[in-house]
Amino acid sequence: MHTKDVTIMINSTFYDMIGEYYYFIKEIYPELVKICQKHNINIKYQDVAYSVKKKSRNNEIILEDLRHIDADRTFFICFRGQQLGWKPNPDDINRLTLGEYPELVDYIGRVSITELVIMHALKPFDKRINDEIKSLPPVKHSLFYLRNGGYGKYLSDAQKLYYGNDSINNDKEVKDMEIAKAKDLIYEIKNEFDENDDKSRINIRRYDGIWDDNLNLEELFIKYTQEYSKLIDTPLDDYIKVHKNYLCEDTQGCFGNFECENKSLKEILIEDIINELKLEFPENFGNI
Repeated sequence: MHTKDVTIMINSTFYDMIGEYYYFIKEIYPELVKICQKHNINIKYQDVAYSVKKKSRNNEIILEDLRHIDADRTFFICFRGQQLGWKPNPDDINRLTLGEYPELVDYIGRVSITELVIMHALKPFDKRINDEIKSLPPVKHSLFYLRNGGYGKYLSDAQKLYYGNDSINNDKEVKDMEIAKAKDLIYEIKNEFDENDDKSRINIRRYDGIWDDNLNLEELFIKYTQEYSKLIDTPLDDYIKVHKNYLCEDTQGCFGNFECENKSLKEILIEDIINELKLEFPENFGNI
């Protein structure tokens, strides 16, 4: 049995998902590594949000995010809450990015960077490789976990803006509609895959995040970054310095426990990922 290498790409709106990210890297990933080692699978964890680890221009972030997905188009995991995310404008797309990904012209100003990465993962996407345009196939296994709402009563005004779409600009309804459409699009693409018996797979689940006033957002962010820096063997001090400035002004409280279908989200996630690994590497698991 040959050893197989696979990378789990994870992407979300990040700042409102720090609780989930820390939960994944601390509770879930170590268990996955143990299981995969028994089956000669070398599993790696890659956070797309950390594609650019130092302070950089927005147009570099977009290019590196897309390149990260292309590094291993096998597994893609995405958490989504009620936050739409940053929507880049034409000034945020440089010539190098457009030269490598010409189809981006169709998305500029229309979608958030999170949606852009999702579309890049789920749909055939043109990429210029050695001066030749090639269509990249969808990621083989995509797992989406959509956090249910209804937790606003636990949040301060600053946190409502951070974890949802409350805004002083009175455009909450517009943003709520946009995030709903973004989630619906994932279901639509899944239905297309299912109907066409496509080799690519999408699994979607909804889960509940339990708010914990005893947690501190900044502390979790730093702990997560430190854990991730160990995995990739790269110091991320510059990342901490830059990105902690984007955290919610009210850092007391965060999502710390997660439930899905009357189970812990940890149990569900491990089960989902292992099931997909069995489909990808059946020879490493024997008869399914």
